[in-house]
Amino acid sequence: MARTLSMLLGAAILLGAPVVAAQTPSAAAVHAYTYQSAFPEQVAGVGFELPRQDFLDLLAAKRLTYRANTAANVFVVATADAPFSEVVYFFNSAACDCLTEIEIRFADEAQSMAYFNTKFPSQNIQGEYVAHDGVSTYRMKAWRFRSKVFVVAIVPNTRWANQ
Repeated sequence: MARTLSMLLGAAILLGAPVVAAQTPSAAAVHAYTYQSAFPEQVAGVGFELPRQDFLDLLAAKRLTYRANTAANVFVVATADAPFSEVVYFFNSAACDCLTEIEIRFADEAQSMAYFNTKFPSQNIQGEYVAHDGVSTYRMKAWRFRSKVFVVAIVPNTRWANQ
């Protein structure tokens, strides 16, 4: 049996087949994305610049259900045991096929305000939160509008580039 396994592994290596099974964590599972702490903990592992396919793999691994638009570049994820009802993830920028924006939806304005004030302490009179980690080439911006909280990457070729 050991000889057969050794022969199979040798053949796989010669043919260029992957020897390691799917138990190796994906890049999405181990990579710390920029401003990752600004994202809801209920879908841990998500952050700006996350490639769309890694996002879909992460949702599958966590067994989270979602709805997508017809272009499959905007995803609505419902999460259990969260102060919000759902999170919308946007992969629809010209910058990359990666995450550049999220929208967190709440049942009412009071809940969105409580979440925003806890997670993103306002820095100015407009009630916006802007951060730069000193490492990234872009800033992050968050704000609240009615029953939603928006978190975006301020990068070129996105609809928030002029912020």
